[in-house]
Amino acid sequence: MIPYGKQNIDNDDIKSVVDVMQSDFLTQGPMTPLFEEELQSFCQAEFAVATINATSALHLACLSIGITKGDLVWTSPISFVASANCVKYCGGEVDFVDIDSKTNNMSIDSLEEKLILAKQKDRLPKAIIPVHLSGQSCDMKKIHDLSKLYGFKIIEDASHGIGGEYDGIPIGSCKYSDITVFSFHPVKIITTCEGGGLYDK
Repeated sequence: MIPYGKQNIDNDDIKSVVDVMQSDFLTQGPMTPLFEEELQSFCQAEFAVATINATSALHLACLSIGITKGDLVWTSPISFVASANCVKYCGGEVDFVDIDSKTNNMSIDSLEEKLILAKQKDRLPKAIIPVHLSGQSCDMKKIHDLSKLYGFKIIEDASHGIGGEYDGIPIGSCKYSDITVFSFHPVKIITTCEGGGLYDK
């Protein structure tokens, strides 16, 4: 069988888990805030919240920017279903922006063309969810510039992106977005066995 992914768990990781299991705190306690603080510092973000997975982090991100029934959100067609489902959980509507054939990330040209047409139809998106495929960042400067012109919020789906950089700064800093979401699933860059988080400026 060809494995989908293979995590690297060493003895220090196992000892850390055993220490928590033998402590007074299993579901709450000092480790989660410590994890949040470390990642907040690493990403140069202002706020960080750990979640049970990136799907719930994306859902919370949509709720926090006020996605509700009838709101339109655009994302990439090349992603896990959570990038679109998070909008549906809030009663919103999802549409997709074509990808760039070289990067497989959201195409800036396609996004701009779609925004021009959407403005003509008076049906602009409330938010865009660009997906950093395989850890490669989307062109966030250009997406951010378009957000200023067309008035949409930006949620970065950086499930694959922890440890990456864009424009010399860590993915997750939210310099060019409102919220960034990470995944800590076993097939991602780092794992907490399951888990996710959202980061804000």
